Amino acid sequence: MQQSYMGIDIGGESGTWMCVLKPNGDTLTVVESPRVASLEEIVQYAEQYQVVAVAIDAQLTWAISDKRGFRPSDLELRDILPKQCINWVASQNSLMAVPVRGRQLAEYLSPVVGTIIETHPRVCLYFADNSLLASVMLYKSNDGATHTEKLLRFWIKRFHIDAKTPMTKTHDALDSMVCATVAYLYHHLPDQLKRLSYVAEDKRGRGPFVVIEPN
Repeated sequence: MQQSYMGIDIGGESGTWMCVLKPNGDTLTVVESPRVASLEEIVQYAEQYQVVAVAIDAQLTWAISDKRGFRPSDLELRDILPKQCINWVASQNSLMAVPVRGRQLAEYLSPVVGTIIETHPRVCLYFADNSLLASVMLYKSNDGATHTEKLLRFWIKRFHIDAKTPMTKTHDALDSMVCATVAYLYHHLPDQLKRLSYVAEDKRGRGPFVVIEPN
C-alpha cells in the first residue's frame, strides 16, 4: 500500500488547504503541493491514493463538560506556551466554523483513512525551534510573507523534505505541510511528538491531539 501522509489546514469553503507527503528513502517527497481543496476533494483524494494518515488543524474532540470551550489538552498546551502565545490556543466556542468543518471532515475520512489526528501547526513550528518565535508570532500577519518563507525553509531542512515542485508560499500552505509532516511522524518517529492529555468521561470525536515535542 502506498504510504502517503496528508495534512489539512481547516478554513472556510475557499480557505481549506491540503498537502500530501510520501517517504522516499531518507527524505519526504511532496506529492501534492499545498493547495486549496474542498472537503469533498480531500476525501476523494484520500480514498483514491490510499492515504495512511491525516493530521488536521482543528479541534476534533469535545465534551459537554468543557463548559468554557477549552479542553484539558488545550489548557495543558497553554500552560507550556509563553504568555504572549497562549492566544494561539483558542476556545472552541470562539472558532465555531473550524471545529464543525474539521469534525465533519474527520467523520467522512474515517471509513477511508486509518489514522486521523489533531495537531496545531503554529505551535509545532515554535516547538521545533523556539529561537524562531519572532517569525512564528508574525507569519500570519498582513506583512508576514518574509517570515513565512523563513519558516518554510527551516521546516523543509529540519524534516528533510524534497520540495522541488514550485510551492505557494503562504501561511496556509506552510500550515498544511506542517500537518502532513506530523501525520508522517506519528507513524514513523512518534518520539518526536508530544501527546496532549484529555480526560473526560463524556469525550467524543476522533484522534489524539499531538504537537512536536518542545525543543
